[in-house]
Amino acid sequence: MALRAKALWAILVCCVAGAIFLALEKQAGAQSTGAAGSAAASPHNLAVTPDDAAKKNPIRFTDASVARGKKRYSTQCSLCHGTNGDGKGDAAKEMKLNLPDFTKPDTLANRSDGDLFAIISSGKDPMPGAKGRMADVQLWNLVNFLRSLSGKVPAKATAKEAAEENIVLIPQ
Repeated sequence: MALRAKALWAILVCCVAGAIFLALEKQAGAQSTGAAGSAAASPHNLAVTPDDAAKKNPIRFTDASVARGKKRYSTQCSLCHGTNGDGKGDAAKEMKLNLPDFTKPDTLANRSDGDLFAIISSGKDPMPGAKGRMADVQLWNLVNFLRSLSGKVPAKATAKEAAEENIVLIPQ
């Protein structure tokens, strides 16, 4: 009788271990499929709320704002999104991500400034959110810089706008 109980316990332990193993395998497969699926499309297909999408950019689209956004982009975004915004940064290549090419006008054509602000603020794995790391004004400058990458031409900044962050515009 004792041998029979030990055999049943051994079978039960093997079944439980097998079930746990299969569950972990299934979970790992789902995670790798999810990661591959997000890499095939834009990883920033974040659902933005209507309120966020409707937000208006309070920073005027000027050459000074674009210059500020470019400065922030070069330190915070270019590693993944590429130095010229084509989505071919070193980190994106390393992680095998297919990021949007902001130099193509169609890429952001259907995105409002509020959409872009929400995406940059919130982030989406693997992109960290910038809210808390950057002030809102810096995020809006980034939005303006992204708009400029696709060919949108900014207005000339007034002297007051140019001086707001100690950027000196040299007359041409």
